[in-house]
Amino acid sequence: NNLTELKSFGSPVVAVTNVTAAVMVLMAPGGRVPKDRSWKAAKVMMAKVDAFLDSLVTFNKEKIPEACLKAIQPYLKDPEFQPDLVASKSLAAAGLCSWVLNIVRFYEVYCEVEPKRQALSKANAELATAQGKLGAIKSKIHLLNENLSTLTAKFEKATAEKLKCQQEAESTARTISLANRL
Repeated sequence: NNLTELKSFGSPVVAVTNVTAAVMVLMAPGGRVPKDRSWKAAKVMMAKVDAFLDSLVTFNKEKIPEACLKAIQPYLKDPEFQPDLVASKSLAAAGLCSWVLNIVRFYEVYCEVEPKRQALSKANAELATAQGKLGAIKSKIHLLNENLSTLTAKFEKATAEKLKCQQEAESTARTISLANRL
């Protein structure tokens, strides 16, 4: 409804045309900023209200071409480019003004956060790999400890048998020695 009202303007005030021009700059296909940002061009852009609204909703806010960002700066620096001020001229233009400001702000934050997200993802992948290796090493250590305790038990048993045999040998040798004396 508001967009239909906006389209019906004959020649709107500069604040409104600046908003529609900023929208045209942001939505420039392939980053090719339009030279004609007039009210007439804006009306053509908004011709089909449903399609225009859909294009605003589905706008790829994570990939704004550098040319568009450069071209939109003069609008963003304009002290009149504020939804509150534009609302007195047109509610639809105020909504579009908010959309432009929020999309640009989102993109700035996204550009700051995305590398950190990717670094986190990479770090998590490295952590998972390291934890996998640690798990494998721990299971190997566990297996080695089991083998060690088995071997230690065998060694202790063999040592005990050896001592027993030595004692028997000494006892037998004493008996033989005593027998020889007789």
